[in-house]
Amino acid sequence: MRKLGWAALGFAAAAALAEYILPVEGLPYLAAALLLLSGGSLLIRRRSVRVRAALCLLAGAAGLIAWQGRYLLRVAPAEAMAGRTVTVHAVVTGYPERYDDYERVQVRLTDEELPARSALLYLYEGSLPELAAGDEIQAEIRFTSALIRRGERSHNYSSQGIDILGYITPESLTVTGRWAHSWVFFPQRLSQAVKQLCDQLFPPDAAPFVKALLTGDTVDLEKDVALYAAMRTAGVLHIVAVSGMHLFVLVAFLQLLVGKGRRSVLVCLPVIWLFTLMAGFRPSVVRAAVMQSVYLLAPVAGRETDGATSLGAALLLLLIINPMAVGGVGLQLSFACMAGLVWLLPSLLGWMEEHLPMHRRLVAALAGNVACSLGATAFSIPLAALYFHQIPLLSPVANLLTLFVVEAVFGAGYAVCALGALIPGLGRLAAWALAWPVRWCHGVYRAVAAIPFAGLYAGSAATALWLAGLYALGALWFILRRKGRRLPADVPACAAVIGLCAVLIAARLSIPIGQARLTVLDVDQGQCVVLADRDAAVVIDCGGAGMDNAGDRAANHLLSVGHTRVDALILTHLHQDHANGALTLLCRMKVDRLILPAGADDADGLLEPLLDMAAKRGTEVTILAQEQTARIGGLTLDLLLPQGGDANERGIVVHALAAGQSAFIMGDAGMDAERSLLLARSVPDVDVLVAGHHGSRTATGTLFLAAAAPETTVISVGYNSYGQPAEETLQRLALVCPTVLRTDEQGDVTVPLGQGE
Repeated sequence: MRKLGWAALGFAAAAALAEYILPVEGLPYLAAALLLLSGGSLLIRRRSVRVRAALCLLAGAAGLIAWQGRYLLRVAPAEAMAGRTVTVHAVVTGYPERYDDYERVQVRLTDEELPARSALLYLYEGSLPELAAGDEIQAEIRFTSALIRRGERSHNYSSQGIDILGYITPESLTVTGRWAHSWVFFPQRLSQAVKQLCDQLFPPDAAPFVKALLTGDTVDLEKDVALYAAMRTAGVLHIVAVSGMHLFVLVAFLQLLVGKGRRSVLVCLPVIWLFTLMAGFRPSVVRAAVMQSVYLLAPVAGRETDGATSLGAALLLLLIINPMAVGGVGLQLSFACMAGLVWLLPSLLGWMEEHLPMHRRLVAALAGNVACSLGATAFSIPLAALYFHQIPLLSPVANLLTLFVVEAVFGAGYAVCALGALIPGLGRLAAWALAWPVRWCHGVYRAVAAIPFAGLYAGSAATALWLAGLYALGALWFILRRKGRRLPADVPACAAVIGLCAVLIAARLSIPIGQARLTVLDVDQGQCVVLADRDAAVVIDCGGAGMDNAGDRAANHLLSVGHTRVDALILTHLHQDHANGALTLLCRMKVDRLILPAGADDADGLLEPLLDMAAKRGTEVTILAQEQTARIGGLTLDLLLPQGGDANERGIVVHALAAGQSAFIMGDAGMDAERSLLLARSVPDVDVLVAGHHGSRTATGTLFLAAAAPETTVISVGYNSYGQPAEETLQRLALVCPTVLRTDEQGDVTVPLGQGE
């Protein structure tokens, strides 16, 4: 690695330590210690090692100071504004993003007395006016922290350079004029024009994908829950995260027009950086822009291109601008992918040249595609497992079948937009033709995602051991190859396949015969309960407020215990915290039956999308108007409809029997519903109680606890402002129940039902 690469490594490592581990007040002392150590590195005899060590240590000290400087000058003063409501003036720096239940827009605060500069403003009531980048606005804003989200340290906003979040008082928002220097937002206006042309020209099923591909805006793509879930499972979301592939195609197209000589640099560089600004200066595209710029400029300067040097230059540029960017998932994934290509791709291609007929164009193209896919995922898989709890096993297949199409669509997409701007009729005709390759990609992603175990759940111990062994074998193969020794690639490949098969078999055998398991998943403030035995799987509620979608959590958990389908999805009621992940679960897995309560309160607007998705996926829908009993595999489910006061009280209560033991899953049922159950029937003793309404003081009453006498009570709860679980509820449980578990403290809670064999 060249000197710049070592400096970038030291700077990034120090910034990451400051972001995740080190205390802010100790950073100057640690930086001083690194400076002293850099002086001590001069004693190392070997010059190459001495230089690398000194560079790493000096850059590390600089990284710590830079991170602390950013925190003290920008972040800490902004945090002091949290909780205040202030009338502010601001310049809009982007365009509003519209979601189902809110809108948001990024602004730069212009009031000199305010310490924060970059803010992300949310509006939950009403709608934002047609704002454009460069508009000046005035509004009353209630500010909140950008560092702490739901009681935990968040890296999302600070990594994007956002100092503070704010909530707009709707009636206070007015547009006061146009900023004098609004010309600086030309790239944003150009990007918005491209998005509008995509919506106008392309068919509705293709427009969101093309728009995401051309500009990186995935807001509309994410609204197609089925397609987005399929892309995530197939491991191809990187395609719409504007990055190196897009710039490669852009530069190739420009060089096709003007040639590859030195003059192409004069054309390509401005276009590269204009496109980078249009894409919002995201880490992935900045990294690609720097590397492409270095690649183009190196011959002009009479230097050879070096992947490690250009990668290091990109990393340093991003972190010097904002050291907290190191906490961004996008930056980490982008650089992990590129690091794999820089260090592993040459060895993979070398092995392929030795063992495959690379002189044949088709073989060379296929092998190169596979090698690039493996290289790009080699270092990013651990991050995918950490952040998304899923390893996309079939991403090389999805990439192989669609990447060449995606590259063509990207290049042609801009041409279609240009044509549509000049001659709308011809533009729509060209867009109609281009929509068919887009539909091919959609079909491939859905087909790949539908294959059992296309995505491997990364949360199990068996998967972690398999992944560790796989990397150990890969490292051994790579080291031996660098030393000139030849370990046949068949050995690690076969070992990886055998290990994967063992993981899948272990998942299937994880539930003993004759035993069922009740798992309350940690979905933050919400509820998602999975009841499964060897032959059946039932999900009761599927909603939450965590960063991970509850549907993804449920699907990943079921895959980890060997289930590829859901026999029944029961939603006790239709509030967001119990049902907002149901659409994703319907898309991720085959669900045989969806059970909903009759007359459910649908204030959150979930019913119609659920019924539409169930129809598309071939899921039978039961609207439960009277109590019934369902037998699924070894599970017996009494679906009860207690009568109560408000909408929470009128949901479904599930009494589950499995392997000789029983459980009550109460949903949001409160004391009125509990009294209704006690009056209507004899409530039996139960082994497990999933407490009603997240441990609210108005649920899990004394009379019901005395009748049910649970051995174990699980409270599904997360960060909230309601005081849940209530202290009086915990006191009532302490008198009756010997074991009380909480998902906010224990995470996922699994309770066996029966001993099995």
